[in-house]
Amino acid sequence: MLTNEKVLEIFKDYIDADEALDILSTRRGYAVMLWDFAHRDWSDVVCCQTPEALFDKLLDSYALYQEFLMIRDKSDSKGEISEAERAQIQKMCLPYLEKRKEAETK
Repeated sequence: MLTNEKVLEIFKDYIDADEALDILSTRRGYAVMLWDFAHRDWSDVVCCQTPEALFDKLLDSYALYQEFLMIRDKSDSKGEISEAERAQIQKMCLPYLEKRKEAETK
């Protein structure tokens, strides 16, 4: 069975790496918050009321984080990624999906 605790464990490496990400336990579920360093304010706040919603939000945030890293590290800095890079990010998400399947069967 997937629980919030298992989801947080699945994404521990990403949560530790992304300095813009904060996750807070609230009365209504977990709040996933992304900080915008340039504007010094929250750019995205989503309340995840189920473990499945928390997983989906963190997977989406992870993919966006990888996209940010790819754009940041490009020498041309056009602010876009290619289809090949997008496919690479999708492959990078696969281990998280596999860990979810494992957690759901336990």
